Amino acid sequence: MRSFLRSRLVVPLLVCACALAAFSLWQRLAPVEPEKAAPAVLRVGMEDHYPPMAFMDAQGRHTGFDHDMAEALCHQINAKCEFVIGSFDDILRMMSAGELDILVAGLAALEPRKQFMNFTEPYYSSSTIYIGRPGLAISEDGLRGKRLAAQIGSMQLDILKKNWSDIATVLEVPFKNIFGLLARGEVDVVLVDAVASYDFLKSEAGRDFSMLGDPLQINDVLSLARIGVRKSDRELTEALNRAIKTLRVNGEYNRITRAYFPFNIY
Repeated sequence: MRSFLRSRLVVPLLVCACALAAFSLWQRLAPVEPEKAAPAVLRVGMEDHYPPMAFMDAQGRHTGFDHDMAEALCHQINAKCEFVIGSFDDILRMMSAGELDILVAGLAALEPRKQFMNFTEPYYSSSTIYIGRPGLAISEDGLRGKRLAAQIGSMQLDILKKNWSDIATVLEVPFKNIFGLLARGEVDVVLVDAVASYDFLKSEAGRDFSMLGDPLQINDVLSLARIGVRKSDRELTEALNRAIKTLRVNGEYNRITRAYFPFNIY
């Protein structure tokens, strides 16, 4: 009887011992799972005041469509955004000096800019419009002697200088001042990106102003907004392109858009 009991106890113990030995061997031989890499930190250039794309909210926090898009894109590629906030001409200068990794500021892929940065696929589209008091004609007779303004460093400024500088005064101003100058009557007409004029036109200050004429017929280079990427970083550019497509498919892009616009801007 004791012999029989011993045999019944020994067999399970042997099985357990063999299992433990096998598990120990597997642990030594199995490849070790690498730890997930820590998120990369990307220095993201962004405008200080370009509502509703980029602005400070009532609590003093930087926010806006561009800000939220940058956060979503960084999350999608397992990166951390380190925002560098400044005026448009300042962040362009910083990008040209190699001080930023990406620039999220609704950029047109102009040839001079390609000398110091790459561009992603478009992440929104817009048009360029004149804004002034209703009835003012966008023509030589209508604009002769008038004061026109556009943002410093913008392609809208280039258009004003090219088309109207011989008959009108063209002013280049920071975007944060542009609608204030118009509302106070210090300029007669501004030429701006349509999506960036949305907040002003629906505000109390903008109620006496409207779009003048039709949106400018501009080619895709100027109407498609892209993200600037540090020069020659093809891998980062491609990662951001994939992330833009993913956000469009998974609904995150539409969620961000609806927070700032009642219409599609893609």
